[in-house]
Amino acid sequence: MRRSERLFRTFFESTPVMMHTLNDRWELVSVNDHWLRVLGYERQEVLGHRVTEFMTEASRQEAREVNFPRFLEAGVSRDVEVQFIKKDGEVLDVLLSAIAERDATGRIDYTLAFLIDISDRKRAEVALQRSEARFRKLVEHAADAFFVIDPEGRVLDVNQLACESLGCSRDELLGMAVSDFAQPSRGEVASVLERLRPDEPLTIEGTHRRKDGSRFPVEVRIGLLEESGCRLYVALARDTTERKAAEAALRESEERFAAIFRSAMDAIVIVDADLRIRMFNEAAERVFKCPAGEAENKPLTDLLTFGSRATLSRCLKSFEMTEAKHCYLWAPEGLSARRADGEEFPVEATVSVVEVGEQQLYAIILRDIDDRKRAEAELHRLQEEKIYLEQELETVRSVGEIVGTSPAMAAVFDAIEKVAATDSTVLITGETGTGKALVARAIHNSSSRRDKVLVTVNCAALPGGLIESELFGHEKGAFTGATSRKIGRFELANRGTVFLDEIGDFPLDLQTKLLRVLQDGEFERVGGSQTRKVDVRVIAATNRDLPEAIDKGNFRSDLFYRLNVFPIHAPPLRDRKGDIPLLVRHMVMKYSVKLGKKIESIPQAAMNALTAYDWPGNVRELENVIERAVILTGGRELEPGDWLLASVGPSPSRVPTLAELERDHIVRVLEATGWRVRGEGGAAALLGLKPTTLEARMKKLEIERKR
Repeated sequence: MRRSERLFRTFFESTPVMMHTLNDRWELVSVNDHWLRVLGYERQEVLGHRVTEFMTEASRQEAREVNFPRFLEAGVSRDVEVQFIKKDGEVLDVLLSAIAERDATGRIDYTLAFLIDISDRKRAEVALQRSEARFRKLVEHAADAFFVIDPEGRVLDVNQLACESLGCSRDELLGMAVSDFAQPSRGEVASVLERLRPDEPLTIEGTHRRKDGSRFPVEVRIGLLEESGCRLYVALARDTTERKAAEAALRESEERFAAIFRSAMDAIVIVDADLRIRMFNEAAERVFKCPAGEAENKPLTDLLTFGSRATLSRCLKSFEMTEAKHCYLWAPEGLSARRADGEEFPVEATVSVVEVGEQQLYAIILRDIDDRKRAEAELHRLQEEKIYLEQELETVRSVGEIVGTSPAMAAVFDAIEKVAATDSTVLITGETGTGKALVARAIHNSSSRRDKVLVTVNCAALPGGLIESELFGHEKGAFTGATSRKIGRFELANRGTVFLDEIGDFPLDLQTKLLRVLQDGEFERVGGSQTRKVDVRVIAATNRDLPEAIDKGNFRSDLFYRLNVFPIHAPPLRDRKGDIPLLVRHMVMKYSVKLGKKIESIPQAAMNALTAYDWPGNVRELENVIERAVILTGGRELEPGDWLLASVGPSPSRVPTLAELERDHIVRVLEATGWRVRGEGGAAALLGLKPTTLEARMKKLEIERKR
């Protein structure tokens, strides 16, 4: 017994575990040295005191309410966490285990307790809890959806953003298979997880499906966590919808820039701060006659002349001294560049600053001025051609087409067909109004030049002082009033046809210059010294007797022979009276459509009178007569009236009085206007009278509208 007691005492005092014994009143009977050292008390300060006096209030309350009743019942208490108070006031966390010894009556005689200091562990647990709280807060406020996944591919934990992105609650996601909302199948998810290695996260792109079925692109970064042989996976998913849209917009912008850069009409050269070429578009390749591959990474100064280099250097220095982003290059003597073959040419240029990241580049746009001047000249020529064609179109619409089946016209048609296939000069003769201009147009339209312009010049209508300028053009300042350069009719008709109407009235002093154009295709503008070449076909027309004009010295014989290569005579209307009915019907239909009328027949008496007339004004006179008749016709039958017979010749039986002619004419105009006297388009306006004057005439002539 004594030996056993000594052994127990030795163990009690020397063990590094806090130990104490209590009596049935929970008073400390003994404490070991380690207990005293840890709590900092002397033995006499604690023996006889209730053990609860050295506990915190929370531990005393827990002992009374929970631990004491359970201990009294079982006599054993294991691993109860309590807090003791050291002498210096510091709280000590301990893990308490106690065993009670009972007497013969079953009452607790004494209690042996073991206390293990767990303060370090508690501090670690608190630190861990705080760390977990911080981690949870970080996860909840993360910009990405957070998932913890088990080896079977099921969700163990998520943050709020993951719930919001998928439109599910936390409870719905926990335990859900990743393949239920991610694009890969269950097998593909398992394959991805199997490939993961510690410290080697994997980034993949895919799509997630929301609860409502809609999908959105994501970028997922998955990492592996291994703890004590347990594998867990942490995935961060980022919605890339906006990024994808931005990338698409950027690609579209880059493609637009590349397309604009490639297809720009001007040469665009991008250089760095050292003036080394970084980009060279297709227009620059054409202008400098140098492939982009050879030009890139070479100094831009190799493509500039000495003076232009100095101008560019001054421009770049101005960028450094100011905040300007754009500069127009200009030098009093002009700018010039050098092509790859050494040829120098004038240019105009602008420079802009382009910032790409932290690098400053310069975009230089150069334009070959010679090309621009040529383009401007061509544009000016096309504009004048357009104006001329519009005017000519109006003329064509007013003349109509060639109509005729008579032998005389058959000969004309045959001549047109033969000469149209050549470029020979044609001289058309005939009286006024026989349609010489229509013959010229028919020749042009049947020739190989029909896709080009037909330029008509009425030599009789142009003043003598202006005809040279009209035909051959003039330079700016060539004479008073020449405020700009003008392209002449021959230059305008290049590769086309020039129709010189009324050639018999062409000034004698200019006939030599016209002859030179016919023979050599050369001329100079008025006030200019540069000889210009043109390729034109010349068709001339006249109603004069040119051999007689040669005899009188008014026309050059050499010019006549040069014009009279292929003569065509336009017959007068009196020599082809068989064509008059065709012409009348054609003209009636033409003006009926133009004036919005429906004239379906022509009286035979009128047709006979028209055919019998000699028509000294030829087709032009006939057309004017028919137009007047259509204007005054109110029904479906052409109503010639006495005025028509008077125009083509008086009736052999009776000549109408002036009052009868006036009354009949006024009635026809009133019928044509629906008996409207006043206003625009009324009878008074058509007759050139005041409404009051017309009303007085109607009263005098007893003209009343039929009811």
